Amino acid sequence: MRKIDNLKTVANLFDFKTITDNNGNEYVVYACSGITEVGSEPEDKTQFEALENHVHLVDNVKKSDFDELIEIGRVLGETQLNALKLKYPNKEFCVFVTVDIGESMIIRFHQVWENEPVYYNPDDFNSDKTRVLMFRK
Repeated sequence: MRKIDNLKTVANLFDFKTITDNNGNEYVVYACSGITEVGSEPEDKTQFEALENHVHLVDNVKKSDFDELIEIGRVLGETQLNALKLKYPNKEFCVFVTVDIGESMIIRFHQVWENEPVYYNPDDFNSDKTRVLMFRK
């Protein structure tokens, strides 16, 4: 991957748009998302956003990079949450950064929807091989 492509990926983490379903629910997705409308209301709005709003930042995570990627993930997660809150001050969000040795580093976000649990409970995944960081406002 070219260096400029890496920078585009990072820049896209902080650019958002909204789309609505037939019932008027407003979803926040990455501006680069190809989705322009939702149609009927998803049964699980949290899952819809969390799946649509996930980006692989690093693939094939090496054990030697694990701790450093966690620290980078903290910065990216907090920064993304702040960018979301700046653009949508009346909405509450969860941002998750997952670092998994041998797998990927992924960032994803979703709104906190009434009567729906957050996408992940980080405690269910944290181990010597995997870390899930959650940021919420």
